[in-house]
Amino acid sequence: MENKVNVIEHSFFKHDGLDFEYHVSGNPDGENLVMLNGNGGDYRCFEGDLYVPLSKDYRIIRFSTRGTGKTPLGDKKLTFDLFCDDLKALLDHLGVKKTNICGFSDGGNLGMCFSVKYQEYVSRLAVFGSNLNTRGTRTGDQLGIIKDHRIYAIKAAITKDPEWIRRREIEGMMVGQPKLTYKKLSVLKIPFLNVFGEFDMIKRRHSRKITKAVEGAEEVIVLNGGHSTAFKKTDFLILPVVEKFLKS
Repeated sequence: MENKVNVIEHSFFKHDGLDFEYHVSGNPDGENLVMLNGNGGDYRCFEGDLYVPLSKDYRIIRFSTRGTGKTPLGDKKLTFDLFCDDLKALLDHLGVKKTNICGFSDGGNLGMCFSVKYQEYVSRLAVFGSNLNTRGTRTGDQLGIIKDHRIYAIKAAITKDPEWIRRREIEGMMVGQPKLTYKKLSVLKIPFLNVFGEFDMIKRRHSRKITKAVEGAEEVIVLNGGHSTAFKKTDFLILPVVEKFLKS
């Protein structure tokens, strides 16, 4: 997919003692659009049916969060608050004062956390399969996350292998985080789009309460869709919805 998109810059910026990988592509004269990856994915997470067509109209900004892609893990506990500051540092590095944001799963969680903390930077926010806190995740899925995290923690403790340490820290992002509330989210006064699947790992009631928390927010529930709805049925369903929202 990369050869279909105009690459403006693929480089690194230094922040908090780390070199963060980032990628800017698409229309150099278009509005800014930050696309945020899900848990464990790097900047390439959105490549495909959304990234390529959106790149024709938007200047797309992506980056590899700590411990993904070519960005080092560092020695700090991974939190969404820390990631918010990382994203702000990237936007400041690029001289971006205002941007649209699209985020999938933990990327959407980061988008919501960032918008609450730094709303002045955000024009519009679209999230896919995202949650405010772990109470919003279906019990079976959350127990699976906790189980995997414990396995990674044990292997990291025994082997001291950097890869198991990385997996432990990244999986840990989904244990006890994020820590948003409907009340905190209600401070948003920007256009907001919430997309989720009928059978998402995020509880439907939780997703709908997210929508209701933001005044004027739009909601799309994909029938028979799962957690990765953002990457399926995109050409005839998700893409038109996102395009219309971003141009509203």
